[in-house]
Amino acid sequence: MTQATEKTEAALKTGMDAVMKSFGAASKTAQTIGVEWVDFTKQSFEHTVATAEKLAKAGTLGKAMEIQAEYVKGSYERGLAQAATLRDLYAALAKDVAKPFEGLTLTKAA
Repeated sequence: MTQATEKTEAALKTGMDAVMKSFGAASKTAQTIGVEWVDFTKQSFEHTVATAEKLAKAGTLGKAMEIQAEYVKGSYERGLAQAATLRDLYAALAKDVAKPFEGLTLTKAA
């Protein structure tokens, strides 16, 4: 084998190793994102059911409006918190995907 062929094979192996590490990291972070979405959806459903039960027991229109206002405020706050969590997870995903490629450079063939 020539030296150029050996260099090319080594570069391809290094590149493929980086791709596989990148996929592995992305898979783990994507799974975490999925779990976060499922948990958020479950909590939202439970919050909605609890609010519906409170509304059913509200004796006055004023009490019902108060319960509804609490529900909207809580939903908004949970939504903002979830958005921040997902923002951080997606940023981590981007870093995890890119990390195996740090240090790889293209060199001119001699």
